[in-house]
Amino acid sequence: MTLGVFLVALGFTILLAGSLQLCLLVDKRRRFWKDRNFPCTGRSRILVGDYGEANRTKHMQEINQELYREFKRRGLPLGGTILFIIQSVIVVDLELVKSILVKDFSNFHDRGIYNNPEVDPISGHLFALEGSAWRQLRMKLSPTFTSGKMKMMFETILGVADDLVSFLKEKSAGRGSVELEMKNVLAGYTADVIGSCAFGVECNSLRSERCKYRETANVVLNQTAGQILWTMLLMLFKPVASALKLKMFSKNIEAFYTDLVCGTIQHREQNKVQRNDFMNLLIQLKNSANPEERITINEIVAQAFVFFFAGFETSSTTMVNCLFELARNQEIQEKLRSEILKTCGTSKITYEMATSIEYLNMVVDETLRKYPAADSLLRKCNKTYFVPDTELKLPEGTFIIIPVYAIHHDPQYYPNPERFDPDRFSAANRASRHPFAYLPFGEGPRNCIGMRFGLMQTRVGLINILRNFRIRPSPSTPDQLKVNPASGLPVPLGGVNLIIERIGEQPVDN
Repeated sequence: MTLGVFLVALGFTILLAGSLQLCLLVDKRRRFWKDRNFPCTGRSRILVGDYGEANRTKHMQEINQELYREFKRRGLPLGGTILFIIQSVIVVDLELVKSILVKDFSNFHDRGIYNNPEVDPISGHLFALEGSAWRQLRMKLSPTFTSGKMKMMFETILGVADDLVSFLKEKSAGRGSVELEMKNVLAGYTADVIGSCAFGVECNSLRSERCKYRETANVVLNQTAGQILWTMLLMLFKPVASALKLKMFSKNIEAFYTDLVCGTIQHREQNKVQRNDFMNLLIQLKNSANPEERITINEIVAQAFVFFFAGFETSSTTMVNCLFELARNQEIQEKLRSEILKTCGTSKITYEMATSIEYLNMVVDETLRKYPAADSLLRKCNKTYFVPDTELKLPEGTFIIIPVYAIHHDPQYYPNPERFDPDRFSAANRASRHPFAYLPFGEGPRNCIGMRFGLMQTRVGLINILRNFRIRPSPSTPDQLKVNPASGLPVPLGGVNLIIERIGEQPVDN
């Protein structure tokens, strides 16, 4: 045998052995729970696990709901699943949810999302950071999201909400009503709010055909199957990925947000510009005399990045879901409008007005119950955990899925869950439910830090719309909203067309 033939044969043998080893490894991942006699579906398939239809024919929330119902029928507090190639569990019992999020938080303080701030700066945001790095940054950022800071930003949000009303008036001029695809309109509103508060820039997303900020965020939110697999591999093999200095996001996305933030900071510091917004608060932290409060430019870039791409989509989706339900439930809409006018009249909206309309809070809560902005909560088990009152144990590295959408649609907690009923959130009804049956913003130390801001821009937008316009379904409005299976967040598939009708001949203005 010549040397060349020998080397080819050797290479082929190594490749074959490597492929066989990889197949055995992947198959071992598929059988993870079965091999441990842990309750599971027993249907996991190679590479896709229990999520073979995810991002193709079903959204993740639908699959998690099916798994939740299956394990609940079997009387289990949780059940083992394989998230593509990652060992995971679906939690069913609400007391166990409470333990994971609060009581035993020290065992589940991380989300397990890949982050490597040294080589991938925008991955170093609060949502992904772990351990002491997360804890320190959370302590630094928490003061920027207090009620007092929200009041500071209120005028900025109100200005964008006024522009939203002006835009709707322009569209309905002459005829007094117009049919609009409201998902796009409201995404423009929230993009302008976040752009103004996070970066101090005028996105003009409401009136612009193309908005670079929204386009960049959509790239992050709407991942391809290949990108999802890449994300899973980074999460599963984090030490290797970190050692190889791999990145979750493309250079283009990193460059866009880095240039935007650095340019904003440079302009403000050189020209001594002061604004009541999120960016100004971050700059103050960067320049703090107290080293324990100080944050770096890269940390600012990462927080601004996640604030924009998460905030604009979740709030705009909540608003369009709410208007869809109000259009289909005119009596609820009229009651809400009456409460809004009783509190606000035709005067300028104040922060206190926006937060004190109890029926508005109930309507928004019911919207987030039926259409949670985050369909599930993710945690990672950082050491072996013995499930209370069972003989089950979760190995270190297990991913915990708390299926928020499934819990919110469980008839045990919400009878007739597909019905839109704000009275579910009256004080009496709220008190009668398990407190962990409602989780739109998570719970415990890792709950959503931007909750107040998200609710504020949602309330202000709805108040401005509803005291100027009546919302009606159009012939093209769907009977029910379907979730886009390809989206990272549960957003409606296709457009949501609604009729916007001016109220009276002299609509109220701010």
